[in-house]
Amino acid sequence: MGRLSRLKLLIPLKRSPHSTEYSARGVAVGVFWALTPLVGIQMYLCLMTWLLAKQTKSLRFSLVIACAWTWVTNIFTMLPIYYVFYITGQVMMGSWDDISGYETFIVSFEFAFSDDISFWDSMLELLALLAREVGVAMGVGCLPYAIIGGWLSYGLSLKYIQQRRVRRAKRQMRKAKSAGTSANPHPSERPNSSSR
Repeated sequence: MGRLSRLKLLIPLKRSPHSTEYSARGVAVGVFWALTPLVGIQMYLCLMTWLLAKQTKSLRFSLVIACAWTWVTNIFTMLPIYYVFYITGQVMMGSWDDISGYETFIVSFEFAFSDDISFWDSMLELLALLAREVGVAMGVGCLPYAIIGGWLSYGLSLKYIQQRRVRRAKRQMRKAKSAGTSANPHPSERPNSSSR
């Protein structure tokens, strides 16, 4: 998982030829949509955001990086994250007496992931469940995480990319300097032709 995360999330940041802000905005958009209860359509939402943002030069971002960062939430992390959204939403709406335990929450989702129905049917059932039982609370509860997560990811990724580019520039300068030194030896290191 660590290797896959590095390959899909960090390598595109490291190799992006665009400005640091362009790449960091991609991370922010991806993390924002990742921290919503919309697993399954998050990459499409990134695409729609990209289509809107590309109209304004200062809002453009890397679609590839944004889509990669939506994978922060996936089939393995979805239910615990959804539960956090649900609890947060219930608290934000003042419904303290209607907060169910984690087991009850998970049982609600089991039918949506039943082996008896196809993937698309299970996604439709999940969406119906979200809208019917926990959707409003999760929709409200995800907002602080999506907004703060997007904002923090922008700042952290911007700093990471800038530091990486500075280190790479220094490394290239040292490399060029050492290559120049070995190609043009210091006058004291040159062989003395008068000693022949």
